[in-house]
Amino acid sequence: MSLSRRIRTVLALPPRRWADIVVITIMAARVEVALRKGGVHRAARIGAVHVDMDGTASAPGTPAEAGLTPRELEKLDTAWRVLRHGPFNGTCLRRALVGGYVLRHHRPLLRIGVSKADGTVAAHAWVDVHGVSLDPDGSGQYSPLTSPTAVTT
Repeated sequence: MSLSRRIRTVLALPPRRWADIVVITIMAARVEVALRKGGVHRAARIGAVHVDMDGTASAPGTPAEAGLTPRELEKLDTAWRVLRHGPFNGTCLRRALVGGYVLRHHRPLLRIGVSKADGTVAAHAWVDVHGVSLDPDGSGQYSPLTSPTAVTT
C-alpha cells in the first residue's frame, strides 16, 4: 500500500481513532524495545499483561463472551492494523502484547503454546480475557506452555 493511500485511509477514520493510532504506535515501539532488550516478561510488564504459564487451555469464544465493548473492539482492531505495517513486526506475540495493553483493565493473560505436526514444531502466542481466547489465528491447535516445576529427590 502506498504512503498516500495509507494517509487517505487514516484521514478517513474518525478522529478518536487517530489518537488510538498514536498511542498504539508508541506502545508497539516500547514492546519491541522491551522484547529485544529484556524478553517476553519485560515486554508483558510494560503492557500490563500477565504471562500465564499454568498450561490451562483457553476456551474459544467471541469478544462478546469476553465482555468487550464495541469501543474496545475498535481499539483492538486498530492495534492489529497498525502492527501489520512497517516498521513493526506483526507477529502473534506482538499482537498479543499490544492487544493486551489495549485491554489491560480486563487483566488479560498472555498465553504461549506449541504444536508439533510432521516433525515441525510451531509456537504461537495469544491473549485471553476472562478465560476466552481472543485469537484470530486459532489457539486451539496449540498446547499452552507450563512453568517448569522443581524436581525433588
